[in-house]
Amino acid sequence: MTVVLVHSSDIHVDDDAGWAYTGLIGLRAVLDRARALAADFVLLAGDTFDNHRVSAPVLRQAADLITQSGLQVVLLPGNHDPVLPDCLFRRSGLSVHPAVHVLGVTRAETILFADHALEISGRAHRGFGDMAPLYSPASRTARWRVVMAHGHYVPPKEWAANAHRSWRIGDHDLAGVDADYIALGHWDRPAAVGDGSVPAYYSGSPDLAGTVNVVRLDPVLGVSVSREALNLSHPTTA
Repeated sequence: MTVVLVHSSDIHVDDDAGWAYTGLIGLRAVLDRARALAADFVLLAGDTFDNHRVSAPVLRQAADLITQSGLQVVLLPGNHDPVLPDCLFRRSGLSVHPAVHVLGVTRAETILFADHALEISGRAHRGFGDMAPLYSPASRTARWRVVMAHGHYVPPKEWAANAHRSWRIGDHDLAGVDADYIALGHWDRPAAVGDGSVPAYYSGSPDLAGTVNVVRLDPVLGVSVSREALNLSHPTTA
C-alpha cells in the first residue's frame, strides 16, 4: 500500500490584515489539494498560526477547515505558534479532535499509525527561545518513518558565520536521523536540503511557494517527492 503525504508549513493564519492572501486561504488551499490527491495524511510543519493573538473567530474558522476536511492532520508547533499553557491548538479546540494530532500537545514526540505502517515524529517548539529543532527518534517501530522539524537549515561552509541564528539545522543533524523523509518548516520557499543521505525538504509557504510537497511512500518504488500547485483563489469563510 502506497502512503500519500501532503506536506506544507508556514501558513500563518492570522486576523485579516486587508491583504489579498490570508492564512485561511492558504490553509483551505492545502486541504483542498490534499483531498484531491486522496492524501492519507497532511503534515503542517510549524507556524500554522502567525501569533498567539489570533482572535477566537479566526481560530474557529481554521479549526473548522481542518476538522471538517475529512483528513488526518499532523501539526508541529513552530516558533510562531509554540506550545504554551494557553496555546492556539488548545484554544481552537484542535487538541480534542480525533483526526488532528498535535506533536507536543495531543501526543508526545512520536505518533504511530499502525494501519499505514507509519510513524511520524517531531520536536515541538515550547517557547520563543532557541532550541534544537530536529528530533532523532529511537529505533523504528514501523516500516515508514517521517520526521518533522521547524528550523533554519545552514550548509556546512556557512555554519560558523550563522552562529547567531536560532533553530539551526545542519547536514550533521539531518544525516543522523533514521527517516524516509524529513518534513521541514520555517522557510517560505521550497527546497531540498542536506547532503542527500536522507530526503529532507522545505515545502515553502502556500502564498510564496504556491505549491505543496507530495510524498509517496511505496513499498516497491520507495520514496518519491513532487510538488503540486495550489488554488489560492478561495474565499476565506468556512
